[in-house]
Amino acid sequence: MAADERGDENVQRWLASGLPVPPSWRISRQAVLEQDTDGLVRRLRALPRMFNGERYWVLHQGAMNAESQRESLLNLDSDEALAAALTTVFDRDPAPEQVVVQALPRQRAAGVLFTRHPLRQDLPHMVVEGVAEGGAERQRLIFDEDGRLVYRADSDAVALDQAVPASQLLALGEQLKRGFERPQAGEWIHDGERLWLLQTLPVGSLPVPKEVWTRRATPALFNQALTPLWYTLAGRWLKTHFWRRLVEKHGWDDLARIEPYRRQQSHLYTNSEFFRRLREHHPGAAAKVPPAWQPLESVAGYPGAGKPAGRLQHWRQSGELAVIGRRLKGWRAQHRDRERLWRSLMELDRIGERLAAQEGALAYLSLPDRLLAERDPVPLALLLSEVEMAALRAVLAGDRSALEASRLRTGADPVHAPLCDQPAQFQSLRTPARPPTLHEEIPPHLDQSLLRLARRARGLRFAVGNRLRTLLVDVAALLVRDKLLAHPDDVFFLYFDELWELWMQGRVPASASGDVIGQRKVRYLEDAHAGAPDWKMDRIGFGFGGGGRLSPVLRGATLVPGTASGPVRRLCSAWALNRLQPGDIVVVDQVDPSWAPWLVQAAGLVITGRDPANVAASLAVACAIPAVWDVSDVMHSVVDGTCATLDERGELIVNSESS
Repeated sequence: MAADERGDENVQRWLASGLPVPPSWRISRQAVLEQDTDGLVRRLRALPRMFNGERYWVLHQGAMNAESQRESLLNLDSDEALAAALTTVFDRDPAPEQVVVQALPRQRAAGVLFTRHPLRQDLPHMVVEGVAEGGAERQRLIFDEDGRLVYRADSDAVALDQAVPASQLLALGEQLKRGFERPQAGEWIHDGERLWLLQTLPVGSLPVPKEVWTRRATPALFNQALTPLWYTLAGRWLKTHFWRRLVEKHGWDDLARIEPYRRQQSHLYTNSEFFRRLREHHPGAAAKVPPAWQPLESVAGYPGAGKPAGRLQHWRQSGELAVIGRRLKGWRAQHRDRERLWRSLMELDRIGERLAAQEGALAYLSLPDRLLAERDPVPLALLLSEVEMAALRAVLAGDRSALEASRLRTGADPVHAPLCDQPAQFQSLRTPARPPTLHEEIPPHLDQSLLRLARRARGLRFAVGNRLRTLLVDVAALLVRDKLLAHPDDVFFLYFDELWELWMQGRVPASASGDVIGQRKVRYLEDAHAGAPDWKMDRIGFGFGGGGRLSPVLRGATLVPGTASGPVRRLCSAWALNRLQPGDIVVVDQVDPSWAPWLVQAAGLVITGRDPANVAASLAVACAIPAVWDVSDVMHSVVDGTCATLDERGELIVNSESS
């Protein structure tokens, strides 16, 4: 059959699109019935003798069942076997009018290629499953979006990626992506030299989820576990003063009553439906939408963005942040009576609302759009505040007195104490045996204005958290005195309505009893150390969360060349910073810039994504720490304490024994 993009057979259309379809023939029922068996064998032998006479036949028998798009394929090793099969097929009642047969060379390997992961709706990875000649065990290969092999199952047989060149598998996957609108499952064989496609059909196990929540909405805002009180404050600020205004501006009436946030496993999740709508105006929002909601396979790129923010908008944001900064400087906690303390809290609440409108626009809209084309990490000096940079320099210089006086906090959440109060993390701030040189150069071509504005907004959020902590410590002291709380730290684990009832009505609500608060604390710390899934789709978690499963291949893109060996440390939140030791290979996902003084002790850094605003990536470049990034799924593919080596190729080689 010749290529024909409008042909009746799938094979013709596949040929027309350039797919490597083996030589194919259409054989009619009438032609077979007119021949006896010997005559049919002679006709088949008269066909071109391709593949050096080692060919075998594949007979397409039609759909496997009435509702399936997959055809039943029958392998036949000789002309006589094909002749017998054709006679049997056309003797049936009812019988098809015609069938398709294909001539194929001897197999060296065979399998199925999925252009998108058939079981993980959160991954755009290509999955190849197959069996190599001489082995009966099915093997699996997984390639990331950049074509890197990131997973290979251990096997005693010949490795599948040795039997079949990865370049050929990747080329076939790319052809299938370009040629079809839906993810495809292509059945293939390899003859030792060339890859052949037998058939392809849409992946049937990839339903489009109706509801999607993402934990990785923006690393600038909620990058670790957060307490109930901070969730009800910061979440409401952004909901009412950023998202609600955005919904009104774009006329998304159906989202007016939809919650943008949800707290699960002590982490804040954002409703991806908001980002799906934002893609039309802000292409940077596309990364917050799962592959199942991305544009179809054959549609290149994303919807175009609107006009970039102009100088006037930048000037307005800068002016608004200046006003907020002055209000924060003038804020003083009133300690005279309970009513004045509550008024001070409400004043901070109003400042937080006002700040959320500006920081939401920067963190969700302007900055992701601005960094979309960036391939290299942002210079460290544009991410760290003065307090954070001073603490980093003090660690490198071994200046303990400067650290003891530092007001650095490891998160905006008021539960995090400053270094001057010597929290548990203070003891793990150690100077590396060979302190690296800190390079703070900023490329002259880089537009710094937006990055500086975002850093300023983030600094103000930390300032709000600082003042909230000061105020809440006083509030907690009074509640403990009145025997409404058992411990001052319990105040951070109240939801805002519970705090109001305690403070205004002088009674402990049933939802905030001592046992409940204790359970919340334990769950919060467990979640902070274990982490949480990247996505929640139709109530099912996908991605990072928990760790404990070793992967035989962990590969990313080399960020800073170099090798390093040491124990693996997964870092999910600030509470794990006190476990870091100089010489660790630190594995991170989202990172708060305030963690830089601890991260500089690492012998090597392994970073899950490729976010240019990730401070771990910027620190690695600034201090020449060996590092790789874009290491998919690494957070739940390593075990804390196991020995590992980071090599020059961007691969993390993990040993099974502990350090």
